[in-house]
Amino acid sequence: MIHLAIRGHDLSGEYTPKQLPQAVGAKKIKNVQFALNASFPDLSAPEKMSPGMGTFFKNEFQEQGVQIALLSCYSNLIHPEPEEREKILQKFERYLFHARYFGASMVASETGSVIAALGYSEENFSDEVFEDLIHVIQRLVRVGEKYQIMVGIEAGLNHPLYSNQRIAELIERVPSDYLGIIYDPTNLITAKTAADQVALEEEAFTLFGEKIVCLHLKDFELSGEEVIPVPLGEGQIRYSEILQLLIKHKPYCYVVLEETKDAGIDRAVALIEGLDLKN
Repeated sequence: MIHLAIRGHDLSGEYTPKQLPQAVGAKKIKNVQFALNASFPDLSAPEKMSPGMGTFFKNEFQEQGVQIALLSCYSNLIHPEPEEREKILQKFERYLFHARYFGASMVASETGSVIAALGYSEENFSDEVFEDLIHVIQRLVRVGEKYQIMVGIEAGLNHPLYSNQRIAELIERVPSDYLGIIYDPTNLITAKTAADQVALEEEAFTLFGEKIVCLHLKDFELSGEEVIPVPLGEGQIRYSEILQLLIKHKPYCYVVLEETKDAGIDRAVALIEGLDLKN
């Protein structure tokens, strides 16, 4: 058993705040990863958020039988400009405060990059930048502990959190129940390691399985050395084995479809429902 979710912004078209929950509910999906900045950017500034806004969205989704599983605040948490970084971190902290009103158990983000525009830099892989990231996550987790909302962190190859080993090190350095890992196997593979994708997830469960609070399920195809996201079922991800492994270690965990949009969501749901997944 899994709690399947979609990202609200993977539904194409323009929706009002009342229409988006209806569109998600129409997909027969019971959980959503909700990104205000992607779906309703004019509402996403922290100074515009309030308990009333959170309650509005929680109620609108609940009327459609949908829970806001994750509240997204994807940002460059290690932005190189101090003033901009402080704005980003303060915004994340306000999202942690307001998450309870949205009915979400966590606020999610990747770690970011030393490049302001989130570009590639080998500097991201240095111990110095990783130490910087540790201090940032420690700060956010302290706020999460205060409001009893989990900080969900996602790794990626171009970020300071670029491997299972780095994730394990982060967890060791920030030993809090309010730090959770959003695990996306596709984020951590290259063309050379794509064949080892299931082994990569097995290693993750061995190293830090207790901390995995959500799985992002993103299919991919290879173009030379490039890993290109595609809708679920159209690429090379071994989703049946990955989901079976997840159920073995983390039954009832959130699974968020990523880069699967519109009609592709219906096909993905049918594919997953057709699997012989055993708890």
